[in-house]
Amino acid sequence: MKKYFAILILLFSVISVFANDNDFFNALQNCSSYSSNGETKTDGILAKFQSQISGWDNNKCIYKEHVNYSGIDAITTCKFSQRQLDELVDVMRAYSKVQSYSTDKLDTSSLDNIKGNPVVNVWNKYLMDSSVCNIELSQ
Repeated sequence: MKKYFAILILLFSVISVFANDNDFFNALQNCSSYSSNGETKTDGILAKFQSQISGWDNNKCIYKEHVNYSGIDAITTCKFSQRQLDELVDVMRAYSKVQSYSTDKLDTSSLDNIKGNPVVNVWNKYLMDSSVCNIELSQ
């Protein structure tokens, strides 16, 4: 259950902070150095996160995210191929474009509000694949 919640918190950070961030898009697309800190509140739980793209290692782009919520630390490390990066960025850019024409603001205050979100779906595909992403939990 903790791992599942860690994945959801990471998805909230991606959606709430990075889904409209051209600097993040470009860094992810090119696997260039990037770091960011932030926080998001979902279902009454405040989560603080630090994200980092550290560059290429053996033809894989290294992305790390450290999330702290309710005294739990979750460290996610993903190793993306260029094809996987392209897919992530394409979906995030398309979502950002659609959102720019919408009067509705994205509501990440609860889990139900992000179900079916295309950015969540594409990130979740890789987060659930242990050959791409690894999640470590500690208290």
